[in-house]
Amino acid sequence: MDAAKPSVVYRYKNGLYVNLTNRCPTACVFCVKNAWKMDYRGSNLDLSGAEPSPAEIIALAGKEWAAAPFEELVFCGFGEPTMRLEALLTTARLVKRGKAPPIPPATRVRLNTNGLANAVWGRNVVPEMKGLIDSVHVSLNTSDPAQWAALMRPMEPWAATGFEKVKEFIREASLLLPETFATAVEGNGVDIEQFKALAVKLGAEPRVRPRLDEEGA
Repeated sequence: MDAAKPSVVYRYKNGLYVNLTNRCPTACVFCVKNAWKMDYRGSNLDLSGAEPSPAEIIALAGKEWAAAPFEELVFCGFGEPTMRLEALLTTARLVKRGKAPPIPPATRVRLNTNGLANAVWGRNVVPEMKGLIDSVHVSLNTSDPAQWAALMRPMEPWAATGFEKVKEFIREASLLLPETFATAVEGNGVDIEQFKALAVKLGAEPRVRPRLDEEGA
């Protein structure tokens, strides 16, 4: 792909990733978008305010599938996908209802999220994802609310109740969606065992991942 042109979709390993928005309700200490100057392994993820429509995403994803099939469609870019909830759901619905040829309806759809969607939208949005999202990875990172705030640096007005809303999102997702992971980034002084215990208590499978800046661009 042309790194000079903003990438709406980009490949990583066996997935095709959807760069839905650059907007985000957090400014995580481990986020690499500024250090990497909005580049992700050769793909320019700087949308510069020109957010893609579901039709544009499906058209580009279809071209990618025709070139080489991918195992899953992943909503994950340099921004929080659920900030554009309706666009996310519409795109997933087109795939799952067989309206995104040549992409098969059985294609796995994954969401990577910070879990603040319920706080942002003022309602429980997880039921709207049922039947559309096969797997959700929620960036929980810690079992301690103060540490969560220090690591995630949530913006107002979501700071005060953010940690509880993330836990709520995980609980709901674990009940309604086929697969729910709670993730943490290595390091940052996090008690990993306590994080894992909280993830399990919320109904999710814990997963610890390396820092992207240590993994390399």
